[in-house]
Amino acid sequence: MVVRPQTLDFIRELERSLNHKLFFPNDVGHLLDAARRDQKMEAFEEAIFLAKFITKSAGVMKRIGPDGDGYEKLSSEVEAGIQKASSLLKSVSQSCPDDVGQLQSTMFFAMSHEAVERLMRLFADLALVKNWVLDKNSLP
Repeated sequence: MVVRPQTLDFIRELERSLNHKLFFPNDVGHLLDAARRDQKMEAFEEAIFLAKFITKSAGVMKRIGPDGDGYEKLSSEVEAGIQKASSLLKSVSQSCPDDVGQLQSTMFFAMSHEAVERLMRLFADLALVKNWVLDKNSLP
């Protein structure tokens, strides 16, 4: 299944307004379309909220370092956020076409270092979507 033209337009506009390309624009589009099609927008919106939290918090953790004040607490909150966001995205991904859902499962949700790195980049993309919603207040 192809991403809806409205969703592609949204992603292009998002990238244009940021002057920055998403890491995984097709996956973001498939997830958004699947969420809309199967009434999982609440899960998608919670996932983009968590993605923004995870992305910002990871930056703070990197800045303060493991010995910094509050690092342990923030680390456990980020870990819980990653688990919750992953679960939500897996649920939405199950509504994607079989080939897309299987690829996303391998790319983002496998138990490997590479998959975790890709998941963090997907979270960065979704955080940008959340910023768009906060600024523009609409998803296609």
